[in-house]
Amino acid sequence: MAILRMPFVRILFLLALGLFAGRAAFAGVVAESTRVVFMAGAGERSLQLINLNDYPVVVEVWVDDGALDSLPENSRAPIIPLPPIFRLNPHDQISLRLLYSGAPLPKDRESLFWLNLYEIPPTEVDRSPDAATLTVAIRTQMKVFVRPQDLPVSPGEVPSKLEFLLDNEPGHPHLTVKNPTPYFANLAELQFTHDAKEVAEAVTVAPYGDADLDIEPSDAARTEATVAYTLIDDNGNTEARSRACRIVAR
Repeated sequence: MAILRMPFVRILFLLALGLFAGRAAFAGVVAESTRVVFMAGAGERSLQLINLNDYPVVVEVWVDDGALDSLPENSRAPIIPLPPIFRLNPHDQISLRLLYSGAPLPKDRESLFWLNLYEIPPTEVDRSPDAATLTVAIRTQMKVFVRPQDLPVSPGEVPSKLEFLLDNEPGHPHLTVKNPTPYFANLAELQFTHDAKEVAEAVTVAPYGDADLDIEPSDAARTEATVAYTLIDDNGNTEARSRACRIVAR
């Protein structure tokens, strides 16, 4: 069942830390956590949602690959949210069920999907006479990691295994972040320590993958450099880290 769509503003944001925190100026329906880690052997997970608005909303929920133009009817993700559509009264909570369909996924690494919360405010009939007349719908996305059992390393080992390579490639100076682990590496606030120059606001590096981040030629030409960054863990907690870069010889 697809709900009738109306003009909306898409606002993709990371909820702040803490239970039902992240009360962004736009989002009224928020979750108890910033991400969901779904163990492949488990058939179900639950996620608490709360409506912080002073008015009721209708919420449509689906899981997909994260494309901004995706629609629930086109989703092929193996995670099924229940209920997919519901009404949430002011300050009420609901326990959203996330069911794993059992569809085959890689067993040697995590898979990443996105939980979408599409929040539709009331019509003029439902609103208080004193309420503002501007009506927008809001779509929030959260990461859902499906994690196989018995991976060779633990999530806590990810920071020590990340590599940062400084590459002064002609015409394409860049910093490469290599992730040799079976987990997604979620980093934020990357910057060089010598001048606090930002390299990237946030980057997610896939398992056994790498990410190239464009940098200034003057930074790529350095003979030594250290990168400071924030690591985001399974619970959405952040930890400040730093690592010396390896210089790529050319």
